[in-house]
Amino acid sequence: MKIVLAPNATGSGHNMRTLALAREIRAQRPDADLTVLLASLQSTFAPLFTEAGVSVVDLAGQQVNYATKSNLTRRMDWAGYIGGYLAPAFVNGERILHYLALYQELAPDLVVSDYNMSASIAAGMSGVPHALVTERYDFTLCQLDDETLLAGGFDIDSEDLRRGRDALHLVFDWIVNSAQVVLTDKPLVEELDKGTPVAEALETGHAHFTGPMVRAMPPLHDGAKVRADLGIPEGPIMVGSVGGTTMFLENKQRVIEGYLQAYEVLKRRVPDLQFVLLGRERVDAPQSVIQLDYLPDWMPLLREANVLLSAPGWITVTEIAAMRIPTVFVLGSLGEYHEVEAARRLELLGFPTLISPTADSLVETLTPMVTGRPDGGLPTPGQLAIAPNGSGTGAAAGHLIAAASRVAGGRPPVPGRR
Repeated sequence: MKIVLAPNATGSGHNMRTLALAREIRAQRPDADLTVLLASLQSTFAPLFTEAGVSVVDLAGQQVNYATKSNLTRRMDWAGYIGGYLAPAFVNGERILHYLALYQELAPDLVVSDYNMSASIAAGMSGVPHALVTERYDFTLCQLDDETLLAGGFDIDSEDLRRGRDALHLVFDWIVNSAQVVLTDKPLVEELDKGTPVAEALETGHAHFTGPMVRAMPPLHDGAKVRADLGIPEGPIMVGSVGGTTMFLENKQRVIEGYLQAYEVLKRRVPDLQFVLLGRERVDAPQSVIQLDYLPDWMPLLREANVLLSAPGWITVTEIAAMRIPTVFVLGSLGEYHEVEAARRLELLGFPTLISPTADSLVETLTPMVTGRPDGGLPTPGQLAIAPNGSGTGAAAGHLIAAASRVAGGRPPVPGRR
């Protein structure tokens, strides 16, 4: 059984989710032949995939990181948004040709696309059976209206965006319908998802909500050792994560400034409060702030934290929901349009969610959390909605193995729904 894994290049979360699935497939089927087509953060993830027994193909040939620069301009029209950002990042002709060539060389029984539209399109075009793993129910633009984009500070061409939404929806719908199976770790919210391709596929049983597709939950660690290893003194811990993909670098910088200002106020109230800032680059911060680069395994740290501040990147959301970590989700601006839908969903599910927060609003939200102590209490309704049974990685891997086994066993793949 040969499976090719193709994570989207635009965020570390896609690599993490693919890695978790690869490890679980390996655990369930030690004989599986696994290859990952890696296109971002290669220096971090290539060794992790290799350690998991997965062959690595470096698609980019150079280190790619979408987290340290702006990825959009304020003009959203066909040339600037569709041609300048979305097509190169998601529907990339050169990348599709690359995947077509690789599929011929690798001859997989199944391609597993983690929201990698180019990989899915290439598989569908060439008749290679493929599965879609997705936290999106449709292309992002299709679930946002013009009013939201205007509120995010964009200068939009409404007609160009209408045409773009229509075209993108057709592509996404075709991918969903041509896939052997569709897996999502995002619970359906009717008012956000009605009429989307994944919602319709869930209704017919072609798609499955699995819960979090995350790495294995670690055993309880020695808290004192975790602190010693990371250089964290005694006291309550507030963790701020700011390492993910950003549309506008100034929004990330504004969030960091807000965190630091809130910490300064909270530190006066709780003198032994520790602030751990996780990012990809060092920032100018007080000496008491503990700055750490990207941690491939942040679970031991989170287990010690009183509260996590995080952008609503969905793969991160599922991991911390499965771990039952108290979290405040923060979106720097509606200009970070790719995470607006997730922020709205989290708010509807009952999570503390702040958009463009002031330092004062951060302080108000965080005060009861940093003055408490992690107690391993009952999960919240929101956490249960996202992670009803903790991790869903085993179930997700089982679906993928079943799809690949049908092909490897000489049985015809399941035809698309249309």
